[in-house]
Amino acid sequence: MNRKIVFVLFCTIVSNCIAAQKQLKEQLDELLKVYDNSNAPGLSVKVIKAQDELYSNSFGLANLDYSIKNSDSTIFSLASIGKQFTASAIWALINESKIALEDDIRTYLPEFPKYKKPIKIKHLLNHTSGIRNYHTLMQLSGFDYHITYYDNLTVLELACKQKGLNNVPGDKVTYSNTNYNLLALIVERVSGHNLNDYIYNNILKPLKMNYTFVRVSHGKTIKNKAIGYQKRNGEFVYNVTNQLSYGAGNMGSSIKDMGIWMQMLNGQISEFIGLAKFLKTTEVFNNGTKANYARGIMVDTYKGYNTASHGGFGFGGRSKLIALPELKLGIIVLSNLQSINASSIAYQILDKVLESYPKKLKIEAVTESFKPQDLNMFIGEYKEINSDMTMTIFVENDTLKSLGSLGNTATPLEQFAKNKFHRIQSQNVKYDFTRSAKHDLSISFAGTPFYFKHAEFVDAEPIVLSDFAGIFYSEELDATYHLSIENDSLQLSYKNNEAIKLKPIQCDEFGNGQRTLYHFVRNDKGAISEMLLSCEGTIKDIIFKKKDETIN
Repeated sequence: MNRKIVFVLFCTIVSNCIAAQKQLKEQLDELLKVYDNSNAPGLSVKVIKAQDELYSNSFGLANLDYSIKNSDSTIFSLASIGKQFTASAIWALINESKIALEDDIRTYLPEFPKYKKPIKIKHLLNHTSGIRNYHTLMQLSGFDYHITYYDNLTVLELACKQKGLNNVPGDKVTYSNTNYNLLALIVERVSGHNLNDYIYNNILKPLKMNYTFVRVSHGKTIKNKAIGYQKRNGEFVYNVTNQLSYGAGNMGSSIKDMGIWMQMLNGQISEFIGLAKFLKTTEVFNNGTKANYARGIMVDTYKGYNTASHGGFGFGGRSKLIALPELKLGIIVLSNLQSINASSIAYQILDKVLESYPKKLKIEAVTESFKPQDLNMFIGEYKEINSDMTMTIFVENDTLKSLGSLGNTATPLEQFAKNKFHRIQSQNVKYDFTRSAKHDLSISFAGTPFYFKHAEFVDAEPIVLSDFAGIFYSEELDATYHLSIENDSLQLSYKNNEAIKLKPIQCDEFGNGQRTLYHFVRNDKGAISEMLLSCEGTIKDIIFKKKDETIN
């Protein structure tokens, strides 16, 4: 081909790319301009494509006291995105032949309870261990986060008190932060270094991610750190905490550093291709099916593309990372205001990117072939397993819709495979009606599943509330629950929690309307003898024994 023609074609391609990138920047600026506030916290965003930076911008203030703006070097909390870094430390120890995925965790944590089936390192990595979530355990015990210190040893001690698991190890994904706090302890015991030092020397330093860290101690000066805020009564407030648990979170990073991490996840850094593969590898459940949660990463699909993603949520901020390895595409959103929905923003950005670069990014979408099914076969009332949250599935205007007890409006669903639907406006939220012996519906958010069963709800009127009044005590939580009847309703009080109104759900079950379930057990005489407490789908059947005293 004539060199002049080649040159003209090259210039045309470059010109088109520049125009497309300019258009994308304008679209994303328009999308995010609502956060461009010089008097409020905000967020930082980065979008990469291979080696190119498609978009990078920051909005709002990192520190309201000194009017310091967010920038690409601002250090935000990663929250649960930090799990993949803890998983990377396990990968490094495996490479050093110091640990193996099939190892029983009691090899390194001998004080941990011995259950019927051993919990292995791999079970901690993909949340199939069944170990209860410590945040929820603390909440249920009446723990005061503002005045009481806790760290990873506190988490270990609490986990060791638990007499049961949520599920048989390897049966299903039940998301629990405790898994990653235990992994952090294992890394430290095996390596002889704290988690921050080990990750920095083996992962972050070679990647030149010099502004990413695990907070393993108090009092260390952190330059460019964003303060996390909530908005209360029209004012921004920040939290002063003395907790020091890490492994499941408690990491900080900037969008500049996270741009490097996304390139690693997309397989672009030769030294760490093995790590990228390790983090995205999913295990097989005991029943032979595959999990969507890998190792600190949720593996899923979005609009026909494979994704590796994770989000984070904590006091004063949210975070979201999405990588599309096929396209060498990465999106990171880090915020320092808790009300900013980083996940929703990230997917809106992804939609814009896929629209703006159709010719360059288009890959033939892989979809499952299916025959449309009778929508009526999916309708009914469902209840989340180990929770009081209910879900109504119904058909309206030839569209399947869902309405949860924590929602206000019904969500329309669209079928994409046999027994499978996704939200029309949020394809990352998927409903799978494929039944198993233990659940009838699972709803996943970018890979993390929540499980539901068909339910038969009861009316309040025929219930004899006095049957359930009394004092109940749990050794696992070292907590005493007082149940009384007030204004014709059952009410619960315990440490730092007063007069929680309970509503009937199913036979001998009550809920607090916030994903906590109280299941009462009767003895052979028909009297209530104990209560089993479940919560948020991550806590199953904590035993509360009824005391002899009763409340009148």
